Amino acid sequence: MSTIMESTENGVYTIMLNRPDKKNSMNSDLLVNLHKSLKSADTSGAQIIVIRGSGKAFCAGGDLIEFNESSDPGSRIDAMAGELHESIKLIRNTGAIVIAVLEGVAVGAGIGLSLACDISIATNNVIMNMGYRRIGLTPDGGGSIFLSRLVGIKRFSELYLFSKNIGMKEAKELGLVNFVVDESELEETLKQVVRDIKALPMETIKYFKHLVNESLFFGLDNHLDKEKFYVSELAGKPQFKEHLTKFFSRK
Repeated sequence: MSTIMESTENGVYTIMLNRPDKKNSMNSDLLVNLHKSLKSADTSGAQIIVIRGSGKAFCAGGDLIEFNESSDPGSRIDAMAGELHESIKLIRNTGAIVIAVLEGVAVGAGIGLSLACDISIATNNVIMNMGYRRIGLTPDGGGSIFLSRLVGIKRFSELYLFSKNIGMKEAKELGLVNFVVDESELEETLKQVVRDIKALPMETIKYFKHLVNESLFFGLDNHLDKEKFYVSELAGKPQFKEHLTKFFSRK
C-alpha cells in the first residue's frame, strides 16, 4: 500500500497521507513520498494543493515505532527531519495555495505540517498536541517557528512544556485553524473554500506568499536547520530510548 495517494481535479491537487492504521504517522517512506508529491504538485501548475489524511486522522507525528526499532535513532531522525523540512519549504514557497484538512489528530510534526499550510479546515473533534517533550525531543517540522510566532512566547512555552491538548475552539481562537466544522460538513466546506479562493485572481498568490514569508516566517530555512540539528542530537542520546520505553509502557 502506498503511503501517499494523489489525485487532481479542476486545478486542485490532493495529497493524502495514507497510513490509516497508524493515524498517518510519518515513517521514512511517507516522508520521501510526501516530498515527491509536493514537487509534482508544484510543477503541475495546480492552483490549490490539499493535504489531508486517510482514516479520519490527519497526522500523529513521527513514527515512534520506527524510531524505537532503529539502531541509530539520531541518524534516522536527522534523515527524516531533512525530508520533512524540504516539504515544509516547498509548501511555503510554492505558487499554489495549500490547504490542510484536519481530522482526528494533528500531533508533533503533524502540527508543523498543518501550520505551514496557508489555510486549515478542521472538524470540531480534532486534538492538537505538540507531543515532543513527552519523548524528550524538541520540535521539528517548523513547529517551533510557526507556533511561537503565531501565539507568542508565553502560550508557546505552555503548549510545549506541558504538552497539553489543544481543542479546536482554542485552536481557532489562537489562529491555528481557519474553519472548524462538524464532520458532516467537512467536504462541502472544503469545496466552498476552494471555490471562494478560485473566484478571485490567482496571479497574486506567489507574491502574497512571499510577503507572508518575509514578514512572519523570515529565517525559516536557518531555523529548520537548527530544529533538525537539535532533534537529531537529542535522539542520539541514550535517554531517548528510555523515554520511548516509558512512553510505550504507558500505552
